[in-house]
Amino acid sequence: MRKSRIAVCVLLVLCFSVFSVFSQSVTEKGADSAVETTKVNLGVMQGPTAFSSVMIDDYVQLSVFPAPADALARITKGELDFAVLPANAALSLFNRGAGIRALAIVGEGMLSLVGTADSGETVSVPGAGGTPDHMARFLFPEYQIDYSVTAPAQLAQLLIAGKCRLALLPEPFVTMVLTKNPDVKVLIDPAKRWEALTGLEQYPMSILVVSSAFAEAHPADVARVCESYRQSVKKVLSDPVAAGEKINALIGMDANVAAKAVPNCQLVFIDGARASEEAASYFDVLMKLDPQAIGGKTASEGFWY
Repeated sequence: MRKSRIAVCVLLVLCFSVFSVFSQSVTEKGADSAVETTKVNLGVMQGPTAFSSVMIDDYVQLSVFPAPADALARITKGELDFAVLPANAALSLFNRGAGIRALAIVGEGMLSLVGTADSGETVSVPGAGGTPDHMARFLFPEYQIDYSVTAPAQLAQLLIAGKCRLALLPEPFVTMVLTKNPDVKVLIDPAKRWEALTGLEQYPMSILVVSSAFAEAHPADVARVCESYRQSVKKVLSDPVAAGEKINALIGMDANVAAKAVPNCQLVFIDGARASEEAASYFDVLMKLDPQAIGGKTASEGFWY
């Protein structure tokens, strides 16, 4: 009887040890998997896309770039899982065979034509091929275009210093310039011209995209990041002051100026059929204006995730 009791005790100890090792193994494996599937890299620009994403959850690692070309290169190389790109650049990249899919519109038209009273006949835009360039050519054909400054932040500083007299700029740089140089005014609202020429109220400026390889391997994380981005937009819009502090930490913009700019930035999160329809109308305009701006053709079914 005593031997039987000892045998039972030994057996229980062995079972408990095996169970503990197995549980630890599963836990460690699960922890490793969680790290692999939830830590993602998102590339944004210094402007409004940094604003909309600034309150995204911590498992999303934000990388901020001064110009779209940097994010384009990195997501093409697989160094980013997600990126926010100019709408035309996203479609052009897709049409050239890059492995990306569009998820949502996260920024609509927030351009303004700003300048001084003696602004002249030349408008500066931050680089060729972007939304300001296309809008300048489409909406303001009466102006010559200067492409000598490629980054919106640099162009804003020139306006503040009085070294540039007329520019087509996006928010938040418009608010920054108006705050720091009282001689600069909003001369024309491009949105009104856009609506008059197209009959459309809005156009997409920024689109959230995902690497096709990442989306295929981690579909649950795609949904999770989209929801986190949607909530970030809501938080920023509901509390511009708190958002301003985070924006200051992320890109160095004055927190008060950032908070003041938030309502003007046209931050949205539009996905599904509505996003596809709004983008299609914009791409149709670009197809007539400059087909190469979108890679020579409008969006196919595979463009949207």
